[in-house]
Amino acid sequence: MLISAASTAIMMYVLIHAPADPIEYGLLLFLTGALLSVGYSAYMVYPMPFVSKDKFPVANAVVNMGGQLGGAATPWIVGMLLDGFGWDYVFGFMALISCLTFLVVLTISEPLNVRKA
Repeated sequence: MLISAASTAIMMYVLIHAPADPIEYGLLLFLTGALLSVGYSAYMVYPMPFVSKDKFPVANAVVNMGGQLGGAATPWIVGMLLDGFGWDYVFGFMALISCLTFLVVLTISEPLNVRKA
């Protein structure tokens, strides 16, 4: 998840200064999509081992709700940024959100399994 968040932030910044060559630009977009997808499934799967079997559906719904809210709000925010400012601000916003994700993931403290002999 950390790799995905950090690389997405970097790639959004790079897209602000995208090359004019179509092949380089295509490779940049491919790399951006690939790096974004590296940790995508981890955001859904990671919290599941920390809940009991009977609470799994609720935990899954909460995680999915967060993703859906982001998926609903982002096109609206991007549209407003495009109307008022342009693509540079859109990619800057995405980089900022990815940095925020990176910081949130850093705050996760995993429970330690201590075995008593």
